[in-house]
Amino acid sequence: MRDQAQATALLRLLQISDSAFPTGAFAHSMALEAFAEAGELQNAEDLHHIVSLQLSTLATSDCVALRAAYDADVDDLYWIDNHLTATKLTRELRAASASTGKRFLSSVITLGVEDERLQSFNEAVREGATRGNLAVGYGVVAPALGLELEDTLHAYLYAGAASLVSAGQKLIPLGGSAAQRVLYGLREEIMHSVDTSETVSVDEMYAFAPTIDAHSMLHERQRTRLYIS
Repeated sequence: MRDQAQATALLRLLQISDSAFPTGAFAHSMALEAFAEAGELQNAEDLHHIVSLQLSTLATSDCVALRAAYDADVDDLYWIDNHLTATKLTRELRAASASTGKRFLSSVITLGVEDERLQSFNEAVREGATRGNLAVGYGVVAPALGLELEDTLHAYLYAGAASLVSAGQKLIPLGGSAAQRVLYGLREEIMHSVDTSETVSVDEMYAFAPTIDAHSMLHERQRTRLYIS
């Protein structure tokens, strides 16, 4: 049986990774909308493929940064945060990561979580001293809430995948059951991405997804858009 501390940590992790937690992720499609505009997002199979591409890039970038941020001091957090920003080649993807990260941090603070490192990093983000990417925010928040690193990584990727599937569901459009089958089918990609992130050092992290980057740049010029990114 889980002890009380484990149960508490699980409930906290479920809350911060829930789609209802106010990060603003619902306003972003991370280039999915541009795929739809180009006719490359038409069914559940297309959605699964594109989200899988996204997960593969997060494995070598966001997840690496999250791992490094988990036990880093505040000065190192700035370096990790800036290095992660450098892996995001398009304006919209950089902005999405920073805006959701900033809201994530402030929302956790609002819960009444008291942690010196969290408070310092959140203040630096608010003052514009660092970007505050979402993955780094997760890395800072996780130990403050007593969350295990591996559990946090899985939750971070699941939350990201769920947000993208939800966006894809609207863009195709796709029924609820079909969308959930896509999300259920991504579990192996999520686990593989977590494992992959352990093999990349923080100073070697990268995001190689030219197809996503190209569509992200095209999205800026779409005349009609439902999503910010």
